[in-house]
Amino acid sequence: MPVRKKVSTKLSTEKQEIVTSEVVAKNSIKNKLLQPRVFIALIVIILLVAAFLLKGLFIAALVNGEPISRLTIVQELEKQGGKQALSSLVNQTLILQEAKKKNIQATQAEIDTAEKKIEDSLKAQGQSLDTALAMQGMTRQDLALQLKLRTLVEKLLADKIKVTEKEIADYIEKNKSTFPATLTSEQIKTSVEEQLKQQKMGSESQSWIDGLKKNAKINYFVNY
Repeated sequence: MPVRKKVSTKLSTEKQEIVTSEVVAKNSIKNKLLQPRVFIALIVIILLVAAFLLKGLFIAALVNGEPISRLTIVQELEKQGGKQALSSLVNQTLILQEAKKKNIQATQAEIDTAEKKIEDSLKAQGQSLDTALAMQGMTRQDLALQLKLRTLVEKLLADKIKVTEKEIADYIEKNKSTFPATLTSEQIKTSVEEQLKQQKMGSESQSWIDGLKKNAKINYFVNY
């Protein structure tokens, strides 16, 4: 029995020594990592890896090793079309604010229907919607936003852009020779109504937005 106790004590001591050495090793590694030079080196490595993985966020291209930053592109684009882009965003904001104020919404179903009409029209001409959008530097998300804004404006100006039966009949009478023979009278009427509606919206919407701008408090911090 005393022999077994001695062996057991020895094993226990060895285990304690192993655990102690492991703790010492971990603490040693931890202390090394916390040393200023090692810590800074790790931060630099992490930043370099992040910069490599996210290089597209900062650099647009390399020309013989010389970088062209995205900031440079933004600055150049601002010079070329900053004023127009800002004006467009101001108009967009005013439309959305006015629609919210009057509790008017453009549903997803309305946007989808309008997008499908455009897509079907392009298909009939042998064109693709995605190709047409790409040529204009737009995506489907961009188109959806434009359709949303157009739908809101149509609802906000519903009384001003309403087309009467007389206006439709007069237009058809004056332009009847220009309509394809394949179209039915109902198709012609629908097409003319939409065309006249868009014409009215084009003329009414600009003066309406000018009125919104006049009554809005807009502070410009960048002059183009």
